[in-house]
Amino acid sequence: MIAMTENEIFNLLDRSLIGRLAMADIQGRPYAIPLPFCRIENTIYLRVPMTGRKGDILRANNQVCFEIDVFTDQLDDYASILVEGRLVAVDDLAEKARVRIINDGKYDSLRHAWRPGHGRRTALEDVPTRKIIPSSISGRKMTPREVPGVAAMMEPCAESAK
Repeated sequence: MIAMTENEIFNLLDRSLIGRLAMADIQGRPYAIPLPFCRIENTIYLRVPMTGRKGDILRANNQVCFEIDVFTDQLDDYASILVEGRLVAVDDLAEKARVRIINDGKYDSLRHAWRPGHGRRTALEDVPTRKIIPSSISGRKMTPREVPGVAAMMEPCAESAK
């Protein structure tokens, strides 16, 4: 495995739709959940209600790791990214508004502007927006060679949130 460049990391984050938020309770038991996300500069933004097991864990320990990966159908090439840091609430409405715009731009085309479950929009102040304040961001890939599936995922995307 070789290190990915910052551009490759950010491009792959921008193109990926689901990542896994990993956390550990105070006894060290791991827990991970898949979530949609968006990136603004070095920050990963997530919609994370503090309910259930994840809420219990995150209230006691806000240290998290966020992982995304991409691979070819034959598993002959792959890449993964780890963002480690603290998960904190976003209370600033201007920041939440910017996140909503970027997140909607990323996902609305997939769901044709339809929101599963209800069709209404949650008031901005009620959206459980959280962000990872990173202590490290790293990416590794199998090979530097051009493999269509993985290489295409690491190319810049038009909606990039730099």
